[in-house]
Amino acid sequence: MSPSNPTSSGRTLIPWYGALVLLGAIFWAAYTFFVHTKLGQWIDEAALLGGEAFLAADKTRRPALAFLDYMPAASALLAGGFILFALIRRRDFLRPAVAGLLLLGATGTTQLLKHVLLTRPDLNISAASVNSFPSGHTTFAAAAMAAIFIVVPVTHRPPVALLGWAYAALAGASTLVLGWHRPGDVIAAYLVVAWWSVAAGLFLRHAHGSEVDRRKHSAAPPSLSERMLGFLAWAGAVAVAAAMGLALLLPHPVIGTVGDRSLFLFLAVGLALVLGTAMVVGWLVFELFARYGSPIRRRLVRGMK
Repeated sequence: MSPSNPTSSGRTLIPWYGALVLLGAIFWAAYTFFVHTKLGQWIDEAALLGGEAFLAADKTRRPALAFLDYMPAASALLAGGFILFALIRRRDFLRPAVAGLLLLGATGTTQLLKHVLLTRPDLNISAASVNSFPSGHTTFAAAAMAAIFIVVPVTHRPPVALLGWAYAALAGASTLVLGWHRPGDVIAAYLVVAWWSVAAGLFLRHAHGSEVDRRKHSAAPPSLSERMLGFLAWAGAVAVAAAMGLALLLPHPVIGTVGDRSLFLFLAVGLALVLGTAMVVGWLVFELFARYGSPIRRRLVRGMK
């Protein structure tokens, strides 16, 4: 094995640190816009009221969507099963520990931000002035999928990333449709989970040294899951840009005077923001791990059989 190049190793760490800074900056920008500006609060509130109007239009919709209330418990069981499998069957001790810390760190950060550090000013837009940014429900679902992504083998990561972030997108969209959270809350949850996912990848990168097991795009064509994730990320970016453009161009009357038709339109805007952000963020995390991630070191205790 050729000796590692410290300069090359240092360069591969730059994208990780850059992603941490970028995600933190986007989070602060989202908080400033959706929580501290009248326009941001108006867009958030209109989308939330659109979800309530959607459910009120048909009394059978809420019972039909009741299963979404069980997503956090299902997420916990699924993530726990994968972590235990990696710990016991594959005897991989570091990654399950990092995955568990990712799950705890992301959910703990959301609760700390929402209940202690961040505030929601009363701008005479919504009746509720208690801060709900970020969404705890969405954070838990997305963090559980991120924990699974950490412990699965490298060859399984593309489909796990695709299915995991699609699941997180569904969880976030459900909180909006059911009237639990505003779009800004859900977007913030994705950013928190992505930040902790990148932090986990950076820790593993340091722990495993400079020997990087990154995918060679020129050597092998991307898998179907990778192509789908890339396409959804591209479509998601377009959807986010179009939704924000539409939200800024539409009229913004007093929130209590908005009719159901306009509320449904802002619900669609909110869903586009939520689903699009989930796929863009998911793609970013996957690409960092694929290009600059560390190899999986199984059986860290060499004597175990």
